[in-house]
Amino acid sequence: MISRRFTISVDSCRPGMRTAETIVNKYGAVILYENVTLDERAIERLKNMGIQYISVFEDSMLSVSGMDREWAITDDGFSFNVKYEQDVHTIKMIFADISAGKRLDKDITDQVVDSMVIMPQQNRHVVDAVMQTRRIDEYTYYHCVNVAMLSMMIARWMNLDESMVRKCTEAGLLHDVGKARVPVEIINKPGKLTESEFEEMKRHSEYGYMIAMQDRRIDPDVATAILTHHEKEDGSGYPLGLTGDKINQIAKIVAVSDIFDAMTANRVYKYKDTPFKVFEIMQHSSFGVLNPLVLNSFLNKMTHYYVGSRVRLSTGETAEVVFMNRMDFSKPVVRVEDRFIDLAVAKKVSIEEFL
Repeated sequence: MISRRFTISVDSCRPGMRTAETIVNKYGAVILYENVTLDERAIERLKNMGIQYISVFEDSMLSVSGMDREWAITDDGFSFNVKYEQDVHTIKMIFADISAGKRLDKDITDQVVDSMVIMPQQNRHVVDAVMQTRRIDEYTYYHCVNVAMLSMMIARWMNLDESMVRKCTEAGLLHDVGKARVPVEIINKPGKLTESEFEEMKRHSEYGYMIAMQDRRIDPDVATAILTHHEKEDGSGYPLGLTGDKINQIAKIVAVSDIFDAMTANRVYKYKDTPFKVFEIMQHSSFGVLNPLVLNSFLNKMTHYYVGSRVRLSTGETAEVVFMNRMDFSKPVVRVEDRFIDLAVAKKVSIEEFL
């Protein structure tokens, strides 16, 4: 039986995986031949040479020793991370096509959305994927996939029907597609944007709406959510300055997903926040910004996945999260060896790093 081939990022390669095609540099020189088993030195060489994606055999992905939860096999026989990396690669190709002047191919985006919504419940894997450290220059592609999965989860947590679940997933996947029309030097600028650059960046939601509307098969509510995912409940968002009663539910769900993934990811201009810091900001500083119903659904469910997490405290100690405090999700109860610390009571102790 011939093993299937999958394209994955070099950052996700593990020793023991086997190349499924010959890898060449930009000058056509061979770096690695097909059917070569990767080791740490080979992976590092690929990174140093600027290779971002390679093709590997599926059987070598699934047989890598020491697989952790990220690579666990799902109920349908596939690794979650195989699908995840494939989806990221697909959205990267979509961006490249649009940047080259082509239209959005809804048939391709439908395949990605289908793979997400029909997948067995994989919330634990989604949370792990969101927290992975990714290449900063690849951020936008991972972000689109993460926001799609988070939006799908929120829609289900809110008990929306499957039609709405699908719309939320599609809108999450395409919410930043307009960035394909924004100059790359603005997208990847390491410093603060100038006023004119920021105004151009803000136009990505309008560009995304126009890209989506070129295909009449895209639901108008999805296209509207792409346009309005940066609107705020108090009317201070963009591009239209809509208040909460004028923003559709899909956009409100995508907004929560967008903010959480953006704040917990490394960016070209900032280092990521811990999820607990993000929970604090979202819970206590989002009045007038995010829809309370959507936000509460997200926080009440999402925070449970961080019980058992290892964190570093401001005291320098390593601790395990054992209980989430609903009044303040950023201050859970943690265990340090045989001691329990309630961070809501121990005011001088805080979580400094997510391990």
